[in-house]
Amino acid sequence: MLVGNNDIVKILFLAASPKETKRLQLDLENRSIKEFIQRSTYRENFKIESEWAVRDSDLLYLMNMHHPQIVHFSGHGTSTGELILEGQDRSLRPVAGESLQSLMRIFKNDARLVVLNACNSSIQAEMIAQEVDFVIGMEDLIGDGAAINFISAFYQALAFGNSIQNSFEQGIAQLQIKNIPAAHIPQLFVRPGLDANQADWRYLIAPTTPSSQQKTQRSSATGSSTSNTTKEPVSIVISYAPEDEKFRASLEKHFTTMRRNGDITIWHANSTAAGDDIIEKVHYLNSADIVLLLVSKDFLSSDSIYENEIRPAIDRREKGLSRVIPIIVSETADWDKDKLFGNLFALPRQKKPVSAWKDEDSAMVSIVQDVRNVINDIRERHA
Repeated sequence: MLVGNNDIVKILFLAASPKETKRLQLDLENRSIKEFIQRSTYRENFKIESEWAVRDSDLLYLMNMHHPQIVHFSGHGTSTGELILEGQDRSLRPVAGESLQSLMRIFKNDARLVVLNACNSSIQAEMIAQEVDFVIGMEDLIGDGAAINFISAFYQALAFGNSIQNSFEQGIAQLQIKNIPAAHIPQLFVRPGLDANQADWRYLIAPTTPSSQQKTQRSSATGSSTSNTTKEPVSIVISYAPEDEKFRASLEKHFTTMRRNGDITIWHANSTAAGDDIIEKVHYLNSADIVLLLVSKDFLSSDSIYENEIRPAIDRREKGLSRVIPIIVSETADWDKDKLFGNLFALPRQKKPVSAWKDEDSAMVSIVQDVRNVINDIRERHA
């Protein structure tokens, strides 16, 4: 694929370090990112616009002025997840997640990637990922060295033409190579229905999907601007521990209308199956469009489920053959640190376990609505 110099990914680098906060090496981070990009194949296709001492009143102006594909914030975050910008007198001005989420909703047709290189920013990152395709945030406190090493390697990999997922993993690898104990802190959040393995820097300029390309080809051939989506149902497999059978059955009932309408088929894998049932399980797992993982302590502790259901599902996901969505049934220690599926976008949103909701049915309706978005995306891609 030929790439022209007019195909530019614009990075808006927003830096803020109010006078009451610890001084950060923001200039070093900015310079390091530029240097790492300059080493890369597609260096001419990246442009960094740097804005310093950013005030809360500047955000709308800067977004309107630059219309960036990547919004990068470098600075401080609070323990409760707010980003700290500056006031008129360089005082502290915390910005809540809901505010940034609203901002990015307005500019989501421009910005496709948001990087929050600040402590405790994963709370905001997960919220913004409801509006923006890809968001990186930090799960905990992170030092200057870790933040700079991680994000510089990320941008370098992206400018070499790697996918966003691969670039994120290279950033993690850089921390491990440098022996910086922070590899668990950066988190990548993906808007439901998308795959970070399928998006590189070109996607940030002009997002495309197989379905849109096919529709364009049909329109050119027939002179029509409309097309029919496929009637083939999307196949869903629910992977769960036997102890969560009651939850599985209740959740599946909420999919009844979609099943009756022919939008989906749904099957549940039972880890205790034997004989011919194992063959059936393998068949369904190997043909599923969506695999729902019902995460609980019993689910996570089962080696059989991990090796025979989770691992094959993740393998298919990495090949672009299926979507894998964790559903947090109950509070489960360290599930999000799991190397196979811990970084996937989970439901319900904000990773609030269903057991923590006052009304379990409301939680399940929220889950089904988000899964429906993924189903619609798959049907469009298959059209």
